[in-house]
Amino acid sequence: MKIAVYGAGNQELYVEQLKLPEKYGGTPPYGGSRMAIEFAEAGHEVYLAEVDRNMLSSSMWQSVEDTGVTVTSSDVEAAENAEIAILFTPFGKPTFTIAKNIISHLPEKGIIANTCTVSPLVLYYVLEVELKRKRRDVGICSLHPAAVPGTPQHGHYVIGGHTTNDLDLATPQQIQKCVDLVESSKKVAYIVPADVSSAVADMGSLVTAVTLSGVLDYYQVGTKIIKAPSEMVEKQILMTLQTMASLVESSGVEGLLKAINPELLVKSASSMHLLEEQNDLDAALETLSNLDSELMQKAHDAEIKPTNLVAAQALTRELLALMGERASEGTIRRCMRKMFE
Repeated sequence: MKIAVYGAGNQELYVEQLKLPEKYGGTPPYGGSRMAIEFAEAGHEVYLAEVDRNMLSSSMWQSVEDTGVTVTSSDVEAAENAEIAILFTPFGKPTFTIAKNIISHLPEKGIIANTCTVSPLVLYYVLEVELKRKRRDVGICSLHPAAVPGTPQHGHYVIGGHTTNDLDLATPQQIQKCVDLVESSKKVAYIVPADVSSAVADMGSLVTAVTLSGVLDYYQVGTKIIKAPSEMVEKQILMTLQTMASLVESSGVEGLLKAINPELLVKSASSMHLLEEQNDLDAALETLSNLDSELMQKAHDAEIKPTNLVAAQALTRELLALMGERASEGTIRRCMRKMFE
């Protein structure tokens, strides 16, 4: 398989600032360059596109090239030799610029794969005009490492499949090609809805894990101990998650903290300790009871900005009913981009 990886990875960040060798293990280079090495070792023809040679030391570059990886500063050259073009590139506009520059140069039925710096859905919308007018054959698919490539924690990739809003960003054959690439490098491929991939693979997966644990704890208590109807429990879960998400969107984390009032929350949540073992609730109460004084001062000084606490799915249905399918779809897509950009 012909593979192109865009972006070698900032080794100064990984080695000097994050100190990955000491904290997590593995051997530099990390990041995109390590992905290129592993794919080449799996027998693929690999290009690594990187314009900044200072990203790696000379010995690191040598270790990349020793595996047979072709290093180039030309994005176009890499694209012309890529069945799968993997973007291990900076957040935001630089990644969009590269994607726009390479799409016309990809071979037929080529794939542009995001990693950790952009949602596949946003990437699709950025390229949508080109994808629909000239390159309907090109697929968009996540190849998210969900850990730093080169560390022992990187034993899997998250691949984006059919979205929750019924959109196919890539064909089943293109998704399978990504799975085959991952498995050839002796890693596990997890296919999830493309628009969910960021929540389970990005750094924010910490929030997802803690939140999901709390949701399941309350669902268990609510339905099994209190014996409330599951519909009522789910409504309360929705209200809580929507309230927190809306306040973060409008007022930031410090505004959320001011509105929530941790002291009050600890007292209220303590009354929900109804099982002998609720370790997650215990940990949450401990954390919220001992918040950093500097953070609490920032929360005290924060502004709670105007916020509409609405159920997002209900709102989309109302928009569809009021505006019709075409107009509402455009509005919803613009709002989705705001969330993922």
